Amino acid sequence: MKRSLTPPFLGSLVAAATLMLAAGAVAAGEEGVLWNALAEGGKVVMIRHAATEEASAEVSMNLAEDGDCSKEQNLTEAGRDQARVLGDRFQDHEVAVDGVLSSQYCRARETGELAFGRYEAWNALNLAEALPADDAEFLMEDVRERMGDFEGDGNLVMVTHRSNINTITFRQTEPGDIVVVEPDAFGGFTVLGTIAWEVD
Repeated sequence: MKRSLTPPFLGSLVAAATLMLAAGAVAAGEEGVLWNALAEGGKVVMIRHAATEEASAEVSMNLAEDGDCSKEQNLTEAGRDQARVLGDRFQDHEVAVDGVLSSQYCRARETGELAFGRYEAWNALNLAEALPADDAEFLMEDVRERMGDFEGDGNLVMVTHRSNINTITFRQTEPGDIVVVEPDAFGGFTVLGTIAWEVD
């Protein structure tokens, strides 16, 4: 019997590389489907705010009542560039935006402003873990209802935080990630997928 001349470890490396390439192709394909869905309109988009500076838990959870962003965790310069690119992506894919709702935190508001040139602050999108549990659940339900009831021709954007997105969509996100949601006719919604920041 003729034996393979390929060392076992090399065969494993080739197999792993093949799987990685296949996964990348699937991710790119899913991204295209999601952008096409957004171009059709009628979707809700949950975006995790762009990249932020390092901060203690106390600072990252603090919402300055006077609106002084120096008291909060803020975007880095790279995060600001990231937010601008997010807006460019929507324009490049001809995605219409009916409205932009944002957490009241400076990092979310700045993401909305830099990406879309406008935002409406909404306390229901504020950082969930900074709120008492009962208040957080009440506000999360407000968000779910707003998402399920959306009937616009364009898309509704919500700029918020990782914990909020995970609670509502069960998706883990990194800064700048986009979760696409489709409202149904009964006040509910379906999560279509995630456009990861790294994938373009």
